[in-house]
Amino acid sequence: MDPSQNEIEILYSPGEVSDTLKVKDSTLRKYCGILENAGYSFSKNNRGHRQYTDKDVMTFKKLIAATKNSDMTIETAAEQLVSMYKQTSATVPATTDITSHEQHSKDIAELKNTVDIQNKLIISLAQRLEQHTTYLEDSTKNRDNKLLEHLKEFKKENEELHKEIKLMNEKLEQIAETEKEAAAAAETEKGFFARLFGK
Repeated sequence: MDPSQNEIEILYSPGEVSDTLKVKDSTLRKYCGILENAGYSFSKNNRGHRQYTDKDVMTFKKLIAATKNSDMTIETAAEQLVSMYKQTSATVPATTDITSHEQHSKDIAELKNTVDIQNKLIISLAQRLEQHTTYLEDSTKNRDNKLLEHLKEFKKENEELHKEIKLMNEKLEQIAETEKEAAAAAETEKGFFARLFGK
């Protein structure tokens, strides 16, 4: 692009362009190769790596749109785009630069909107997770409380049962003692009558 068109020209890395277009790096390189074969040229740094301008981003978008909205191959679409650029005068109207920047700003706004939606979704999921955790904690606490109550009732019933068993044992001992005393009395009475009748 002629430096007279813009005092400051923004250059983007391959990663930034891939993110903007929502394509893989390998797909971006494929587009570059096809466009270069058709006669399109990209700005390159001192290491020979491609750097992309707003015009390049718009060219990629037009290339993708042309292949999606028609039956033409990507190579044919690239040739037509390059031919159209060559027919256009070397000086691009200022309105085109403004449109490119507006489109880029729109893309950034859409990306920010997507990030905002994802952040809201993350917050919503975190809240739901917290609610679920609270529910589980409350359920566990209620279960533990009920279990503790049942254990207390069981312990109380067990103690009462032990008391009843103890009382029964005491009564059995009393009955055994009474029978023993009765047997001893009967034996004494038998000895008395035996002596009385001389038997």
